[in-house]
Amino acid sequence: MAHPLVTITNRSTFIMIRNKGKVRRGNAFNIQFLEDPMLNNSIHIGFTATKKLGTAVKRNKAKRIMRELARKVIANYGKINSYYVLIAKKPIFEIPFRSQEIELKELIS
Repeated sequence: MAHPLVTITNRSTFIMIRNKGKVRRGNAFNIQFLEDPMLNNSIHIGFTATKKLGTAVKRNKAKRIMRELARKVIANYGKINSYYVLIAKKPIFEIPFRSQEIELKELIS
């Protein structure tokens, strides 16, 4: 069953997740994870694409890919009352989407 996804917008939340959460590294992206029982049965998700990826066009494409991954994988398999932050890496453009879905499923389990 899909759980509601809430987008993280505050920088302070990203920093809290970076400082207190766990990091798992993948080929196409890294994921930061933090459980918080105060989230009212929802999953909060954020996306980061730095200038190391390239131009704004590439960064936007990376975010679109990560949003779709979150909608398909994290909404169905993510833990309730958790924060997830997906951080894009350059290989995100070369690795097929299906492989990225499998990778994300392994990273969040």
